[in-house]
Amino acid sequence: MMKRKTLVLSVAGAVAAMTGSARAQEEAPAIAPPGQIEEVFVLGEFIPDEKRDTSEISNILDVEDLSKLGETSVGVSLSRVTGLSLVGGKYVYVRGLGERYSSTLLNATRLSSPVPFQKTVPLDIVPNKIVESLLVQKTYSAQYPGDFSGGVIDIRTKSTPQENFANIKLSLGGNSETTDGDGLHYSGGQWDGSGYDDGTREIPLNVQQLTSEEFEATEYPERAALGASFYNNWDLLEKTMEPNMGAEAELGFRREIGEESALGFIGSVKYSNNWLNRSTDYRRYEFTGVDGGSNQTVDYEQFTTRRRVGLNAFATVGYEFDYNNSVSLTYTLMRQTDDETQLAKGLSSEDDVTADATPVENVRLQWTENEIETWQLAGEHFIEALNDAEFTWRLVDGSAYRDAPDTRTYTYAENRDGLDEVVTPSRQAAGDLRVVFQAPERNYARLDDSLSDYGFDFKVPVMLGGVDVSFNFGAGYYERTRESEERLFRFDLTNSAPDFVALQYPTQLFDLRNFQNDWVEVRDFSAGAANAAGIFPFAESGEENEAYYAQFDAQLTDRLRLQGGVRYEDVLLFADAWGGNTEPGTENAVEQEYQDWLPAASLTYEFIENMQVRLAWSETVNRPSLLEITGTTIRNPENFQLYRGNVFLEQAELTNYDFRWEWYFGAADSMSLGLFYKEFTDPIEQALIQAQNDIFTWFNAEEAELSGVEYDFRKELLFSDWFDLDSESWNDAWYDNFVLSANVSYIDSEVVLLGEGETAADVPITGGRQIGRLFANERPLTGQADWLGNILLSYEDEYRGIVASLAYNYTGDYIALVGAINAPDVIQEARGRVDLLFRWESSFMDQDFELEFKAANIFDEPIEWTQGGQIYEKYDLGVTYSFGVRANF
Repeated sequence: MMKRKTLVLSVAGAVAAMTGSARAQEEAPAIAPPGQIEEVFVLGEFIPDEKRDTSEISNILDVEDLSKLGETSVGVSLSRVTGLSLVGGKYVYVRGLGERYSSTLLNATRLSSPVPFQKTVPLDIVPNKIVESLLVQKTYSAQYPGDFSGGVIDIRTKSTPQENFANIKLSLGGNSETTDGDGLHYSGGQWDGSGYDDGTREIPLNVQQLTSEEFEATEYPERAALGASFYNNWDLLEKTMEPNMGAEAELGFRREIGEESALGFIGSVKYSNNWLNRSTDYRRYEFTGVDGGSNQTVDYEQFTTRRRVGLNAFATVGYEFDYNNSVSLTYTLMRQTDDETQLAKGLSSEDDVTADATPVENVRLQWTENEIETWQLAGEHFIEALNDAEFTWRLVDGSAYRDAPDTRTYTYAENRDGLDEVVTPSRQAAGDLRVVFQAPERNYARLDDSLSDYGFDFKVPVMLGGVDVSFNFGAGYYERTRESEERLFRFDLTNSAPDFVALQYPTQLFDLRNFQNDWVEVRDFSAGAANAAGIFPFAESGEENEAYYAQFDAQLTDRLRLQGGVRYEDVLLFADAWGGNTEPGTENAVEQEYQDWLPAASLTYEFIENMQVRLAWSETVNRPSLLEITGTTIRNPENFQLYRGNVFLEQAELTNYDFRWEWYFGAADSMSLGLFYKEFTDPIEQALIQAQNDIFTWFNAEEAELSGVEYDFRKELLFSDWFDLDSESWNDAWYDNFVLSANVSYIDSEVVLLGEGETAADVPITGGRQIGRLFANERPLTGQADWLGNILLSYEDEYRGIVASLAYNYTGDYIALVGAINAPDVIQEARGRVDLLFRWESSFMDQDFELEFKAANIFDEPIEWTQGGQIYEKYDLGVTYSFGVRANF
């Protein structure tokens, strides 16, 4: 117990805000008469850091932390946290565990996802603009979903403001590999700059009215009319790359209503339009397995121009009825459209490009819209009669979609006469070439995801035998459904087509004349692909989760804190896929139900002042995604790789152990050292299907384990104290405004794919097939880097209005793609990245403004993948930079 003066009242208010208390306002105490000092006794100690105050092992990025980073998306910001890495620019791996092992929440509720092949949300779509703080909890506690293995990422959005404000920001930037250089594009729609297609990419109306079977039953000349009705927009065009542009606006107000009530609102909108060129050294190999050697079968220069249009909107309105009751309604829109034009040009061979190669050109034109929309209605109530017990509730309605209309692909290859002709099944032996498109195709894919989430939490503080204990109870119901639809049209030359037709370039090839003469035909390949290869055009899946939990948090002594709880989940997963000769609800329909009890406990001991240790233990699960349990084969729309679900897939079970030592040795200084260990039973892994080496599937491996060490450090650099520097006033001590932060993680993992005496034939997968021979039975987990590290040197001078930072991020090498048979794993090589930020706030003619400069990857570190020590893919990201100006009103 510590004795404080009346100043502690204001400190306590600050503490309440810093520890995330949602209680809007505490009742003001009576003011002591002038000249009198009132003594107040306060239990506990001032906690300056939410990471320190929580009962679990966690990391926090708040608004101040985010303001010192140059990133604009949540994904890159999270890569600065101890033990986290960003894979593919979108997915956060917690402690080396892939995105499937983590949960992404928005204000403690789940999010819809527009990505068919990942369980979580691509975090490059979530802007920092809407974020109040980011919580990364690495140990499990019962209030969170039980499908938790690596960690939970809770994105906490901004709350209603305490005062009125408004600001507008404009930015302009570019990339050293892109801006003012030459890029590729194609003829699109009039609204492409908005990120919305104007209908140019839709299936023609006369084709929409026919099913796949009806289309196939149509004869010439009616079918020719159907083929000619598609837009003839296949050709590549060149253009000078424009600079990147962005604009954002934010508005907030608060209005007091009477003595206790208040209404608050905050809203923001952000638009961005960015261009990026990428030139990739693209190679593929055939591994012989006889002497460990390999032959190179593909040698391409793959050039891609991507236009990314972002549109984000956020609004929240809150009403405080009185000091104890409030409700809020929050709307979030996160939208990202990618328009990609890709040309891969080089040599392809069935055997070896150095001996017998064919020059080819592969073209892909792809437009993809991703959108996440969420409505959250929430309430918070304090019950004075129950010792200020806290009751919160939530109603969430969310949706997401991914729309990829009219993805066009085609290949031209050199024929025996040395002339470039279009590759089709009837004219060019595509089987003699590697990594080519077998025919000109137009693909239309749509995925819709919707969810509902309802729940409540009840927290009651009591005193039991002189011990402060908080009891938490809660329940929730979560329902999610996903529907996907794909339609594939394949073009070919007929037997009557003259030889010169195959030499025509796309605009000529798909001209009305060739359809009228019956030289070019089109097939609706959707039903045929379902019948021949099990690539079904329709799929539906869903999840229902009913959950209950109870936990306690007890301050046993002044220095000892114990937290424990258990969660019960009743989960139903169902999925189906159909098309062609397969009817819905038949051979691909699957349903799985799980009933799990998930316990967790943690102990925090402050053995000396400002120094404490934490111990945590929990049992969690990792369930299959909705896609992974389907019996269908689905093409990944991001890389065109084929994946087949496995109806025999079971959930993985994990036991988690954690330890962390923490030292808080200054007002803003801290250091921590953590150890963790995880045991997996039936971990879910990938393998190639035997005799179908272009199709991946999922299966339950035998076992796995993961362990690691994490170190984190933060220190204010007080040069005046260290070097006995004097200054006339604190305003002149600019050299005391530096802060150094650093973290490093070492992670090790091993997965045993098959048990003792088992072979690939013993692994049950869909369709009575078996997985192919494995390159190795033991290997690290996919995506797990051994070493992760960050260094951040930041400077903040409130008097001069300057914020600056220099940030370094390091990610060690890791398995990007698993190998098979004789082919080794594909490795993403280790890489470092340095980013720079400078921001200056000032005023001019009574107007507050802010100038900002950002540069990412300033040393232009490349991305490199290797296989067997040879280049698999390599490209330069370039240096990305931007200049911005913000006006504050």
